[in-house]
Amino acid sequence: MVYMGWIVGCASVQSTTQASITPTSAPTVLPWKQNPPIVSETVPPCEAVYQTWVSPVDGATLVCVPAGTFWMGAAEKDLEAKPYEKPQHEVWLDAYWIDQTEVTNRQYAQCVAAGACKPLVETRSNTRLSYYGSSLYEDYPVIYIGWEQANAYCAWAGRRLPTEAEWEKAARGPDGRKYPWGNYANGSYANYDYTDGGGDTRRVGSYPNGASPYGALDMAGNVWEWTADWFDENAYSQYAGAEAPVVNPRGPESGEHRVVRGGAFRGDYVIIRTSMRGNLDPNTQADYFGFRCAVSP
Repeated sequence: MVYMGWIVGCASVQSTTQASITPTSAPTVLPWKQNPPIVSETVPPCEAVYQTWVSPVDGATLVCVPAGTFWMGAAEKDLEAKPYEKPQHEVWLDAYWIDQTEVTNRQYAQCVAAGACKPLVETRSNTRLSYYGSSLYEDYPVIYIGWEQANAYCAWAGRRLPTEAEWEKAARGPDGRKYPWGNYANGSYANYDYTDGGGDTRRVGSYPNGASPYGALDMAGNVWEWTADWFDENAYSQYAGAEAPVVNPRGPESGEHRVVRGGAFRGDYVIIRTSMRGNLDPNTQADYFGFRCAVSP
């Protein structure tokens, strides 16, 4: 069951096999299966909103999401929400860091140069014949990324993909807002619905007014982002009527589809809501899929 059919049908989407995302010269133990280049002791404590930290591996700026509760999922009165976004429930998450922006072409190229990431099979974007590898677009989000490639990059950088809950808290804050900036869509706060950016990606951080309560950028629109979790359409139903917060939830141990979040330049104002749960075959690659990483102190 795929709940993103309205997205898959409007762009060139590639589904690759595991073999196609394994470097042809890979050793028996792949680089991203080894220990990350940095260990948890080098990650500073995350204690306050707007606290930032720069990764020594890829130069990414990360923002702090302090420990605490937030409201996950769509409110019952949200008529735009799908059943698998409800019920809204309270969740406790330990403190963590998350990339302020999506991983860029420049950063992914560093991982490729280090031999830890596979080169992309596509180097174009929706409207640009030369995108990845072009100096003009080094600070734009890397695209045509499948789940394994995103996971490999985060491991190389000493981080990991965020859980679905971590992604949502970083996007909406503790108050259950519909968008990172508030409860109403705003075309000047994000790249979505083809209304800005000419139907393509924009430079990461181009919409500072669309920042989340923690200072994370581009969490609505630009590109869909892979998360760590497998998708379960009934994941939230078990929390109906819960009186205590759910602690550090994770998706099921296995599945057919991985969760993607945030919408993209192709999506409308409904798709970019913070509670929207997209899901796809993890081998899917397209010009509107990217990712960001997270790490625990």
